[in-house]
Amino acid sequence: MTSTRILTRRRLITAGPQHVTAPPRRRRRTRGFVQVASAAASERLRLNAFGHAYLGVGAVVIGILFYLAIAAQITQSSYDITRLQDQQRQLIAEQDQLRYQEVTRHAPAQVQQQAVNSGMQRVVPSSYVPGQAVAIDLTVPVGASPADTTPLWLRAVALVVNTVGGTRDVMAASK
Repeated sequence: MTSTRILTRRRLITAGPQHVTAPPRRRRRTRGFVQVASAAASERLRLNAFGHAYLGVGAVVIGILFYLAIAAQITQSSYDITRLQDQQRQLIAEQDQLRYQEVTRHAPAQVQQQAVNSGMQRVVPSSYVPGQAVAIDLTVPVGASPADTTPLWLRAVALVVNTVGGTRDVMAASK
């Protein structure tokens, strides 16, 4: 096998040196990691060309199986999501139906109909209960009542004790 580099050298040699240049350096060709790894694996496993093909086909089959497993999982998840959404719609519809029933059962017409069905009747009141006159005069100014006969010195002591002791019922306890 002849490379382009070899052909170029041959052309230069046949044409003759036209000017003097440094001899071309020989580049060291490095092999990549995959090439080195595959060579080492083939030496250890002693695989021939069919062995490499079988490994390649096996890797492709494993990749396809992983893809199918993930696709099945995604499909199952979408079915679960759809089922849960349908269940949510159904529960919302039931909730709306129960709210409607609650509102209609507590409607005034429904309560009156149930009262009639149970034998109750609405009677127009014939008279009201007479009220009693209240003995409080609302025109009197707020303050001590004229009927308060507590001595002035007792009221002063009660005021001092209330402010110092914080008790409110001194007057009630003294009677």
